[in-house]
Amino acid sequence: MTSGSGTSPHEPSIRRWSWPIAFLILSTAAFLNIVACAPSTAPEPTRSPAIPIIVASQPLPTRTAPPPTRTAIPEHKIGLGAPDYEDNFESDSGWETGASARGAVSQLGEELVISVRGPSSVLSSLSPVDALSDFFVEIEVHSEICEAGDEYGLMVRTGGRGNPGQDSHYRFLITCDGAVRASRFLSGSEAPILPITPSANVLPGAPAVNRIGVSAIGDEFRFFVNDMQVFQLKDGEISAGRIGVIVRARRAAQTTVSFDNLKVWDLASG
Repeated sequence: MTSGSGTSPHEPSIRRWSWPIAFLILSTAAFLNIVACAPSTAPEPTRSPAIPIIVASQPLPTRTAPPPTRTAIPEHKIGLGAPDYEDNFESDSGWETGASARGAVSQLGEELVISVRGPSSVLSSLSPVDALSDFFVEIEVHSEICEAGDEYGLMVRTGGRGNPGQDSHYRFLITCDGAVRASRFLSGSEAPILPITPSANVLPGAPAVNRIGVSAIGDEFRFFVNDMQVFQLKDGEISAGRIGVIVRARRAAQTTVSFDNLKVWDLASG
C-alpha cells in the first residue's frame, strides 16, 4: 500500500486536460456574448395596425333617418312658374295692422302675427296685392296658441261685391284640432260651403306649421293643405277680390297665429 496525501494516481492526467476544456468554455461564452451584443442588420417585421375593440355596455340607439327631401313638383304647381308676388315679411309691405279690444295684428320677427282675445272674436288682415279673379295663393300658417275649434286661414276675393271692406269674401280655413272648412261671407252673413271636415293632412295643435293654398278659376275652387288637395267646390257668387288672412277664436281666451312666406300666382294674366 502506498502512503501519502491521498492523491489519486490519475490526477496528473485530469489536470492535463482541465485547462483546455476551461479555455474552450470561456471562448465559447465570449463569442456568444459578442454575437448577442452586435447590432442586427436584418429589417424589423412590419407591424399591422392595431384593430380597436369596442365593448358596448348597452345597445347603441337606433338612428332615425331624416325624411326624404321632396323633389317632385306637386301636380297643382306644375306649369305655374315663378310667383307673381311674394312676401316673406322681412319688411313692412303694407298689410293691415293695428290693435283693438279683440286683439292685435302686427308684423313681428319676419312674420305677420294675429292674436285674438276672447271667445268668438275674429281678426283679419288684407294683403297689398291687387284684386284678382283667377289665381293660386299659398301661405305658411304657424299656430302658436290655440284650442279645439279655433280656426285660421285665407280670405280670397275679398270686397268683390263692390264693398271696399270685407263684407264679401270666401274663407278657406283649418282648425286647431285638425279639420278643414270653407264658407262664403256676404253682407255680414256667413254661409257654409263646406262644413267642418276632419282631415289627416292638417297638423293639429300648437305649435304647428301648415302650408295652405287656394286655387280659384272661375267658379271652381280647390283647397290644399301641405301640398295635398283636401276638397274641391263650386261657387260663383264672388268673381274677384283681394287676398287676406283671418283668425277666429271659438272658445279660447286667446288664439295666436302667425303667417309667413306668401306666394301668389295670377292665373288670369297668363
